[in-house]
Amino acid sequence: MFRLLIILAVIPIVIAFVVRWWFGLRVISSIGRHQCRCDLEKWDRAFGSEHIPVSKSADAVIFADLLRKSALADWRTRDSKAAISREGARRFGMAVPPLAAMGAILGLIVGRIPFTGVLAIFLIALAFAAVIAYLGIAPELKAIITTSRRLRDNHIFPRSEDEEAVIRAANALVWKEAAPPVFNLIQR
Repeated sequence: MFRLLIILAVIPIVIAFVVRWWFGLRVISSIGRHQCRCDLEKWDRAFGSEHIPVSKSADAVIFADLLRKSALADWRTRDSKAAISREGARRFGMAVPPLAAMGAILGLIVGRIPFTGVLAIFLIALAFAAVIAYLGIAPELKAIITTSRRLRDNHIFPRSEDEEAVIRAANALVWKEAAPPVFNLIQR
């Protein structure tokens, strides 16, 4: 029975790894080092001084991270219930797999659960956390789209290719960060 559960859990985990790599890590590795220049005054007017870049020239991923943080802050003010719900899903993904592993290991120590059971419980918890994380990603991507419109309207980046690189990298960061933190240990 535990072997069947392991097989059923591995399928969504592998899909989550592929999705995270395709939409997140691959994009970040291809455009993340792209050097961009922005107008800091326009950035400050558009997004406020809380998430302002340190320098007007940096990698696209640095601007993308600040754009994502600004989008999330704006989303929290516009739709606090959805933002709180998304943060709850993120916390769920952080807490459930390690807690399930601890409980299963205690069961192994006591002698109630075999090793395959411990592995099955951990993998099912990880698969469930990954599915919950990726099913709830749409509102966060929508927040990035809304903030990206403001980025384009204010012409913060003089070159359109810099602007596109930052927006693509911000979307990729959403896909990368949505997965449970355990994925960061395995897939960088």
